[in-house]
Amino acid sequence: MKAQFADVIQGVGKDDESIERNFLSKALAAYFLIVHAGASKVDAVAASIDGGNDHGIDSVYLSPTGIFWLVQSKYIHEGKGEPSLGDASKFKDGVKDFAAGKFERFNQALIARLPAIRAAMDNPHAIHFALVYTGTSLNDDRIQLFSDVESGLNVVQPGRARFVRFGLADFHDSITANWAEQRIPPTVIELRNYGVIERPARAYYGVMRVRDLAELYQMYDHALVRENIRRYRGSSSVNEEITKTLLEAPEHFVYFNNGVTLLCEKITAVGPTQAERNLGRFQLEGVSIINGAQTAGTVAQQPLVHYDTRPADVLVTCIELSHDSADFGDRVTEYRNNQNAVRVQDFIALDDNQENWRRTLRASDITYIYKPSAQDPHAAERIFTAQEAANYLACASKDGENWASLLSLVIAGSSQLWEQKRNLQGEAVASVDDSIYGSLFVSSLTARRLWRTTQIGRMVRELVEADAEVLPPEEGALQKAAVFLIVHLVFSKQYGLCEGATVMLTGAERETISREAEKVREALSQAYAKEDWGGAEPAVVFADLSNLQQLKRKVMAALAAPAA
Repeated sequence: MKAQFADVIQGVGKDDESIERNFLSKALAAYFLIVHAGASKVDAVAASIDGGNDHGIDSVYLSPTGIFWLVQSKYIHEGKGEPSLGDASKFKDGVKDFAAGKFERFNQALIARLPAIRAAMDNPHAIHFALVYTGTSLNDDRIQLFSDVESGLNVVQPGRARFVRFGLADFHDSITANWAEQRIPPTVIELRNYGVIERPARAYYGVMRVRDLAELYQMYDHALVRENIRRYRGSSSVNEEITKTLLEAPEHFVYFNNGVTLLCEKITAVGPTQAERNLGRFQLEGVSIINGAQTAGTVAQQPLVHYDTRPADVLVTCIELSHDSADFGDRVTEYRNNQNAVRVQDFIALDDNQENWRRTLRASDITYIYKPSAQDPHAAERIFTAQEAANYLACASKDGENWASLLSLVIAGSSQLWEQKRNLQGEAVASVDDSIYGSLFVSSLTARRLWRTTQIGRMVRELVEADAEVLPPEEGALQKAAVFLIVHLVFSKQYGLCEGATVMLTGAERETISREAEKVREALSQAYAKEDWGGAEPAVVFADLSNLQQLKRKVMAALAAPAA
C-alpha cells in the first residue's frame, strides 16, 4: 500500500511516527474507495478531507451513480482491536450532520466542494458510510451507534443509507482475491437422453459429447476443477487407458468411463423442452467438476478436430447445490471421490485454509501447491507443496507426547499425516481440528509461518544430505537415515525462527540455522556411537519410537551442557 500511494499521498503530523500513521490512514481510505466504491486512484486520493474539523469523516467521494461515500479510516499498527468509542461517536455525528446538510460544521476541504455536493443532493442519491480500519473486532456499542444512524436516515427514504464495516480481514480478502482462481461464467451444455431428479437436490444426468467436454476444459483449464480435490495429473496408467479408448474405440468410451460430475450453483433449462427428453440444453452457473477431472483433462489433450472424425460420448451428472445444507457441496465431493482411487491427501482441498494460504503467499510471489497438477512447476526457491510443508510441520511439532509419533510418520513416508477423521491414537474425532492433519495445519497457522517452517526444514535437509555425500559411507548412511530427526532437533532449538517477521529467511537467520544444524549433527553422531544397536541398520534404528525419544534426550542434554 505504501508503494501504491507514496507518490500521491502526503502524511502530516508532529513527528515521523505520526506522519507515517496519518499517511497510512489516508491510504486505507483511498484503497477502500478504489476496491469497494469503484473510484479511480486519482478520485480516491482527492476524496480526502482529513484534517482539522473534519467532523470524524476522512474522505467524501461522490460516485457516478449518485452514492455519497463517507469514510472514516483508522490505521491500527497492532492489527487488532477497533477504533475508540470516541472516534466512532465523532464519525456518527459527522454522518448525521452531512446528511442534514449542516456543512458549516465541516472544514474548508469539504466546503470547497459544496457546489457539487448540493447539486447531487438535489437529485436522488444515497449515503453509504464506511468504517475502514486495520483491526479485527468491533464491539456492539460501536455497531449500535451506526445502526441507529442507518435506521434514522432510512425512515424518510428506505434504503437510502447503509453502513459498511471494512476491517483487516476484508483488506486481506480484497488483496488476495487478485490471485484467486477464475470463476466460470454461465455456460450452456447439451445432454442427450437425459433424466432429472428433483429432490432433495435437483440433478440432471445424461450423455454429453466428449468434444464439448474437451472444449470446455480447454477454455477454462484449472478453473473448471477449482472445487475438485484433484487437478488433471497428466500421464498415469488410468489416463493412458482413457486415451487408448479415445483413439482405438471411441464408441466404447461411454461404457468404459465412469463419467463426470458437475456441481453447479444454479441449473436452468433453456430452449425448447421435449417431452421425450431426447435432447436438452442447460445453463450452468458457478459450475465446477468435482469428480472426473482426470477424464476431462485427458480428453482435452486431443485436438478438437479429432472428435469430428472419431466422436465419443461421456456420461455427465449435473447437481445443483442445495440451499438447505451448508456442507452439501463438500459431502457430494467427498462421497463421489471415495468411489475411486483417491489419495487421502487429496481431501485437504476441502479445507478453505489451504486456498487462503495459497493466495496470501501468492501476493509475496511464493507459489504454494496443495492441489497437484501435471502443469505444476518443480519445487524451487520460492515454490513448495503441501506434502513438503506437512513433513516439516510435523518435524517442528512441539507436542510433548506426540512429536515422536508424528516424526515416525514422516520418516516412514506415511499418508496418515493427512488423516482428517482420526488422531494419532487411532481414535475417531468429531472435528478435523482434532485429527492428525488438523494438528499440523492448524487454523491459527499463518501463511508466513507455513513458508518459513518449510524453508528451515528444507535448508537443514539439504545441508545434511550434502554433507552425507562427502562423509565416509557408514557415517553418510547414518546422516541420511537421521535427516528428519536432525530437522526436528534444529526446530527444537530454534523454533522461534518459524515466527520471524519476514516472509523469506534473512541471511543472519540462515547462518544461525546452519550453525545449529552442525551442532545437532555432531551431537547426534556422538550419541548414536555410544549405544549398542545390536547390528541394526540406521534406517531400522530411526524407525523405532523409543529410539527416537532416547536419542533426542541425549542430544538435547549434550547441547545444553556447558562447553568444556
